[in-house]
Amino acid sequence: MPSTRSLLLGHRGLSSKHLENSLEAFRAALAAGMDGFELDVQPTRDGVCLVLHDEDLSRTANGSGLLRQMKAAELPPLKNGEALPRLADALELPAKLINVELKGEPGWQQALATVEAAEALERVLFSSFEHSEVLQLWAACETARCGFLWETDEALDLTAEELADLPGALWFHPPLKAVKARPELWAPYADRLALWGMKTAAEARDLPFIPAVLITDGL
Repeated sequence: MPSTRSLLLGHRGLSSKHLENSLEAFRAALAAGMDGFELDVQPTRDGVCLVLHDEDLSRTANGSGLLRQMKAAELPPLKNGEALPRLADALELPAKLINVELKGEPGWQQALATVEAAEALERVLFSSFEHSEVLQLWAACETARCGFLWETDEALDLTAEELADLPGALWFHPPLKAVKARPELWAPYADRLALWGMKTAAEARDLPFIPAVLITDGL
């Protein structure tokens, strides 16, 4: 049965009003009525799976340095005063769905191990622009929900044949701009589409189908 409503996820939490990828932003997304949130993860030098988009800490933390060259205990706090969140911390929040974007190759092993240890596999959707990371994770755990991310130019160049050749269990994560340009290409995959690249869900209202997931900066 087709979905009657898209699940709404906060992009890096409720990032329009709170520091991105912080527990504060994730809690705010849930408090605002969102179904969950999207976050970025990558491992530290000692293999701890932390929530951070950039490799460098300077934009969102009170300090600099490359995450993968530091140990978890060495990391400075975020600019809102929180400790840099661990993926395990975010998984404790009561979200219906958490989109875990894999950053920094190879990072899928730590992410999968953390999700499995939290017994949260049914609430997680893994994704990455590095499709090899997704395929390796999926090969290691066939019950994991996994999706391919595409930048706008990449998504605009995709053909119907290329999408049809991809495994039927995979999710697709194209930007809204590309889907609006060719809605007929993406409509057959509505029940496994997670669209991103929008400030609010209202930007997707004129699509001729209902995507499974919308990832937005705010309400």
